Amino acid sequence: MKSFFALLVFCLHFSGIHSQSTVFQVWNELGVSGKLNKEFSYGVDLTTRFGNDGLSTIFPQLSLKYKLNKYVRVSIDYRLIGKKELNGNFLTSNRINGNLQLSYGIKRHSFGFRTRYQYSFNNLGGPYESEFDQAIRFKPSYSFDINNSFLTPNLSCEFFYNPLTGENGKQFTRIRYYVGVELELDGPHGFELGYFYDQKIQVANPINRSILNLSYSYAIGQVKKKEPAKRTGVRFL
Repeated sequence: MKSFFALLVFCLHFSGIHSQSTVFQVWNELGVSGKLNKEFSYGVDLTTRFGNDGLSTIFPQLSLKYKLNKYVRVSIDYRLIGKKELNGNFLTSNRINGNLQLSYGIKRHSFGFRTRYQYSFNNLGGPYESEFDQAIRFKPSYSFDINNSFLTPNLSCEFFYNPLTGENGKQFTRIRYYVGVELELDGPHGFELGYFYDQKIQVANPINRSILNLSYSYAIGQVKKKEPAKRTGVRFL
């Protein structure tokens, strides 16, 4: 379990978390996935985010993934984003994500690293926002398969980089920490409960987010219980 906490220690040291303004949110994710063939798979997801004023953000997403080999996977996502303004109206934006996922497993330990480039067709107005505008994201992750348990704890730390020129450009702007637990259920069902701490950096008086995350997924065509982790192998996170 030492490796599970090593990434968390690194992330906290990198960011220098201190007392800042924080708001609470609840994020919900519903997803369906399936295979087209041995290499290609697809996903359809719906994410909703709730804050003090109810629904604040909603976005459906379509994904296409290609498995290069057991260690490398590339994918592309299309996301339609709806974000509620202070007047109650929703503004919409379109976004494309290009992802490169590297994963490796040894014994019961699984390590991953995802690089994402996101491009917004049209921004939502206002100052730069790393979630809705152009960004490059780096996400190391780790999970541990507990022996004789249906629980798999996992941990990640994602860094957001603004590649644009101008104010707050060409620098890291956000760090998102995550700790959660996946329930290894029988059949095609998947459920995960986790906690995010979403921290803005490089800005004065940031408002950060403390987030409870609930995820449910359904894998079409999967009818058997997930196999336990091999002594060596790979797992995509």
